[in-house]
Amino acid sequence: MKKTLIRSALVLLYVLLLVLMLVTGKRHTILIDNKDAADGAYEAINGMSVQIDNLESAEYYPGDRDKALVKGQRHRIKIELFDDEKVIEREFRVPFGQDMVLLSVPKLVAGIEPFIEPFTVKLEQASQESGGVQEQEHQQFGTDAEGLPLESGSPSASPSQQ
Repeated sequence: MKKTLIRSALVLLYVLLLVLMLVTGKRHTILIDNKDAADGAYEAINGMSVQIDNLESAEYYPGDRDKALVKGQRHRIKIELFDDEKVIEREFRVPFGQDMVLLSVPKLVAGIEPFIEPFTVKLEQASQESGGVQEQEHQQFGTDAEGLPLESGSPSASPSQQ
């Protein structure tokens, strides 16, 4: 009975340690965005300095977007506006399971929620966009001994004739 109790406690400890490491050790990419809203609900900030956690601060102007690599779920952002020298500090959490999020600084400053949105990269295959087979063009690969350009597929391009 005593051995079973000890083993159960160790298994519980390992599971708790696993959850703790998963939450605190995972890296996330935060895209820091300073762009206008498409519907005009808010405008980009005309010059600011943004610092996330203890990372180096960076300057942003309207239309800028940059990324910060962070570790863990909880973070602190510090925004210094250049125009009115106002400093805004706020804590936020990266949603569990999100590797990349978009943090809209103008939304945060305006008090619009949510200022953090999931960000996913959509990849489309070139064959779907072009509708199938693409024509191949002749490509040149250097010159022959006489200085004339070599074409792929031409007999002079083969190494056996040199």
